[in-house]
Amino acid sequence: MEEPYIQVEQERENKVFKKSRFIEKIVFVLAVITIIFLTHAVVYGQWLLPFYYAVCTPILIFIRIVIKNKWQFFLIDFCYFGNILWFVYIWCCDVKIYFDIVFALANGPLLWAMVVYRNSLVFHSVDKVTSSYIHILPGLLSFGIRWYPEETSKYWFKDFVKSFTFNEMSILWLMVLPLFCFMFHSLMYYCIIHIIVKPSEEYVTSFSYLGQKEDSCLFKIFNCFGSRWRTFSFYFFNTLFCLATLLGVLLVYNFYIAHCVLLAVMSLVIIYNGGSYYMDVFSTRGFISLAKRNVWVIMK
Repeated sequence: MEEPYIQVEQERENKVFKKSRFIEKIVFVLAVITIIFLTHAVVYGQWLLPFYYAVCTPILIFIRIVIKNKWQFFLIDFCYFGNILWFVYIWCCDVKIYFDIVFALANGPLLWAMVVYRNSLVFHSVDKVTSSYIHILPGLLSFGIRWYPEETSKYWFKDFVKSFTFNEMSILWLMVLPLFCFMFHSLMYYCIIHIIVKPSEEYVTSFSYLGQKEDSCLFKIFNCFGSRWRTFSFYFFNTLFCLATLLGVLLVYNFYIAHCVLLAVMSLVIIYNGGSYYMDVFSTRGFISLAKRNVWVIMK
């Protein structure tokens, strides 16, 4: 009597498994195509950058909302706040001062956050690919507008900023105001996470995710003043992190080569992390999960 039921369950599991593998293959193909496309856009077709950013970023954020169960509070992280500021710029706020602010955020805390979160180009993972693109796309767009303003706005509905004179006030726009934006977001984040919502432990937030491993460097940093002061340490060192990353913005804003090197290094970081994932994690975990599935089918 149980054989028909077992057969139905086995067929259902096979369909789910094949569907999952098919989706991963599609994601892999799209990720590789996107890398080729963005390389062409950054080097030769800068006018493609605002169109790609305007179309793909909302799609990627929507995917993140749908697939990340219990991770919804990551959507109030600074990386999404920074992307919202960039959306405001490309659509309705083409002001030199505003560009300097979002330029600093894109090439400061947004880019360097990929190192902290260990973003990786794992081509078959829609989650990891989305995380990488959310952090690096504003940097690529800022590169096109900063160094190729006419080419980048060639087919866009309005022109972007074309004058990038650096003066004594530039430090205010490139460091002080971006830091203020970061601190303003930190204040909002604190109010939501620690006062208003107070999500339960089953929900993952940056506050709970970063430094959760006791042997990690971040855990030691956030608990350097004791567990009682962990909340203070989290926001204090986050602010220091933002300030440190903004120091290099003055260099990449004024020198083309420095900006190229920064984007190239950050690209290599996520590629290396992706390679580490495939060699160290997927090479064992992937086969183990496949073996467990085969054992389950046999047992059924």
